[in-house]
Amino acid sequence: MKNYFVLAAVFMLPLMSCKKDKPTEPDPENTAPSVPAFIEAPDDGEVGTETSFEVTWSTSIDADNDPVKYNLYLGTNADDIVGVAAALTVTNYTVSGLSLGTTYFLKVEAYDGVNTAVASEVREFTTSNTGSFTDSRDGTVYGTELIGGQIWMKENLQYNSGSSYSYDDNAANDDSYGRLYEWSSVSGAIPDGWHLPTDDEWKTLETTLGMPTGDLNINGYSLPRGTDQGTKLKEGGGSGLDFPLAGFRSGGTYSAKDNRTYLWVNSTEGSNIFRRRLVTADPSVYRFTNPAGDFAISIRLVKD
Repeated sequence: MKNYFVLAAVFMLPLMSCKKDKPTEPDPENTAPSVPAFIEAPDDGEVGTETSFEVTWSTSIDADNDPVKYNLYLGTNADDIVGVAAALTVTNYTVSGLSLGTTYFLKVEAYDGVNTAVASEVREFTTSNTGSFTDSRDGTVYGTELIGGQIWMKENLQYNSGSSYSYDDNAANDDSYGRLYEWSSVSGAIPDGWHLPTDDEWKTLETTLGMPTGDLNINGYSLPRGTDQGTKLKEGGGSGLDFPLAGFRSGGTYSAKDNRTYLWVNSTEGSNIFRRRLVTADPSVYRFTNPAGDFAISIRLVKD
């Protein structure tokens, strides 16, 4: 009898051991990453933002230690912001090439590959009316200005092309005055993405600066136009375009620097070509036509 109970106890041990084992617990429910927050970005409602800037945001924490990635959205429609970068593994991005004077909306979202992405706040901002353009041909940097719905260069062109001249053949004048171009060399001097403004584009600028409609079509070398639009266009005049009085070249002779300037216009009347003329201490913007001749005068450009 004694041996029977001992044997029974031995056979019972594995059974009792099995009862102590517990089934494996299921994984806890996957959780979404934390909401990212902007660290470096335009303020909401900001006006005058640069057209290129760096965006940074906080690292999103995932409770399940799943790897987190980020999508960046930037666009002009608040209801349908466009994705500009996807599956980023870093918390920064360089925004560039934005348009001047334009309202944008910006947000960043984080996701762990399992859950629906969680998004930051949406930032609304408006870019500045001023920017810059670098001519890749020679590295010259020009300021740009949005005015009247057009983007103008803020300096005269100074690209050294055929039949273009530095005033007095002194290249030191180029930075302040730009170069002087014969009509035959104009098209070959213009960088991609820009053009010589037409007569109508000049009129849009002049209208924006307050020129009466009845004055726009006045055509004559010495016939005044407008009120104070010439003053506004010259250096320090408030338009932001700061036209210097760059003078001209004709017959190999340079004349009129710091007294007046002439600018080619991409419009013709018969065989004559339109120009604009600004004169020191004169508030008018003169509009006239002449044959091209051998005159070399200034170029100011508008963005395509």
